[in-house]
Amino acid sequence: MAPAAPRIEVLAKRVRWLDRHHRFIAIALAAIVWLVLSRELAAMFQSDWPGVVPAMVGAMFAAAAWWIIEVAFAWTIALWETEHDQLARDKGLPRAQLVAKKVALISRPPS
Repeated sequence: MAPAAPRIEVLAKRVRWLDRHHRFIAIALAAIVWLVLSRELAAMFQSDWPGVVPAMVGAMFAAAAWWIIEVAFAWTIALWETEHDQLARDKGLPRAQLVAKKVALISRPPS
């Protein structure tokens, strides 16, 4: 159990940090996606479209990016929590196994 102890602490710190900051990071990354995409779409549409259209399309894709980033963070946190649980779990008891018992049928005498 001693070699796994540093890994357990590292995983616990990672999970706590990411769980505390994942929302801010996801929103910041989505805002960056929105800024970059709205500028690129404005340059692509040029003056043919009103300026609000690239901003709204960029916001739509930023919302999708925010959702994808949140899902990726949730998957990462779950992966680290699972590894932490496997390392921290007490290995003292063996795995439980079901044992099928044979039941003898007793026949009744005819009455």
